[in-house]
Amino acid sequence: MIRVNPELTDEQLLRLFDKGTLGQWTPDAIDWGDADRISSEKRHAVAQILTPVYLGEQTAMYGISAVLPDMLNHGFHEEALYLSSMGLDEGRHFRNLHQLYRIFQEEPASRHRIPEMFRYHARLLSHKDSTEWIWGILISDLFAKHFYGGLHDRFPDTLIGRLARRTLQDEARHQAFSERYLEKRIPTMTSDHKMQLLSLRNDLFRVMEAIGQRLKDSMLTLAWEPSDFLEELFADTERWVNRLNISQ
Repeated sequence: MIRVNPELTDEQLLRLFDKGTLGQWTPDAIDWGDADRISSEKRHAVAQILTPVYLGEQTAMYGISAVLPDMLNHGFHEEALYLSSMGLDEGRHFRNLHQLYRIFQEEPASRHRIPEMFRYHARLLSHKDSTEWIWGILISDLFAKHFYGGLHDRFPDTLIGRLARRTLQDEARHQAFSERYLEKRIPTMTSDHKMQLLSLRNDLFRVMEAIGQRLKDSMLTLAWEPSDFLEELFADTERWVNRLNISQ
């Protein structure tokens, strides 16, 4: 698994790693003031709809540690290098959301209210297959793109908007990594394996639909219709299916 002197030849992945290290930031980069400009009703709604994302940052850290051995066993050293930096991104996002909850004086929704969010991540990690996990992470990153983008649009000049904008920069790098990884691996996959990726997509969207219904009232408080959000996300995911030739 571990090589003393592996070849590192994928310049695109190495550049992404360099961007990741140069792009690191801490909570000090965010102005955490002006929480009082957001009504208590909207702070509570944001706290509720952030819960699956908050959990997702934690499970992403776990997922990275779970697939790294598979990456190294297959000699994917540049990919493993990048994932190491991605783990720091996920840890930072988790810490930032943790701080946001404290500033809002709110708690995440309980697992009894949104049990499906655990099913989402259990499905994502149901196999220790790196390609399947990266495809699932790409879907999750597309979710984050639309989710944080929606928060930024609704709270552009507040701490929520500032936090969303900085987080989106990290998510863009993660999408670029997933694209590079998948465009190298998918041409080598069998039709059956590709169908497993589509099955994962469908399973994740079924869970997201259930979560959206659980959080509908909170989303509507922010003038955000869950079905509209999921339709936009599915259309974006379908573009990636075609872009990566997964359905062929």
